[in-house]
Amino acid sequence: MLSSPLLSQELEPRQAKPERMAGVWVLTDNNNVPFNLILRADGTSLTVIGKRHPDVGPPSRMTRNQLLEEGRWFVWGNGIRSDYPDGWTDTIQIGPSGAEQWSWKPGSSLEGVPSNHGKAVRLNTPAMTWVGAYKLEPAQKEKPPYLAVLTSSGLAFNTIDKVADGSWSMRTTGEVLVEWTSGWRTLIQSGHSTLGPVKGLSVKQWAPGVSIDAPPSAIRSGQRL
Repeated sequence: MLSSPLLSQELEPRQAKPERMAGVWVLTDNNNVPFNLILRADGTSLTVIGKRHPDVGPPSRMTRNQLLEEGRWFVWGNGIRSDYPDGWTDTIQIGPSGAEQWSWKPGSSLEGVPSNHGKAVRLNTPAMTWVGAYKLEPAQKEKPPYLAVLTSSGLAFNTIDKVADGSWSMRTTGEVLVEWTSGWRTLIQSGHSTLGPVKGLSVKQWAPGVSIDAPPSAIRSGQRL
């Protein structure tokens, strides 16, 4: 049986430094699906997650709640703790074997056995600064903005397409290109140097069948959440 990290005698009795914990992490949920936890310097946290074709049966659009959750984090024990409005708690504890994840579902005691436990990995490559959630204006002006998330696995998900997945990559110019399964392509420019909210992003869209070497089908704006 696992014990609470705060009660374990194997962990070193040192306190984590917030500036060393901020950044992008990979954790796993209670279904063993990887997700990203983004810890920002202002104390806010954000998780982004997604799966390919998450619904059984006909494809359907994904919702905001399926893709992200916003919370707050602070130093806790030998690491950090991130709390969310739905009652879940994620923690990252630093022990002799490195960083470990301890998560508790809503209503659980943090002194009891965690609902989920595993390795926590921090990501430091330049491309990982793009991991997060974005609110983007679609090519069709009559439609409302949609949500898109970029995960560290290279997968992307949105709330506008019925088949809501795709893949993304950082170009040599520093921009990000998202290739959606629907056939649309999205190019997001600038604003990748910070993990915090950014407004005024330039978003270019190419319709299915239009070469990315051709002028974009639409130029819109967006923001990082």
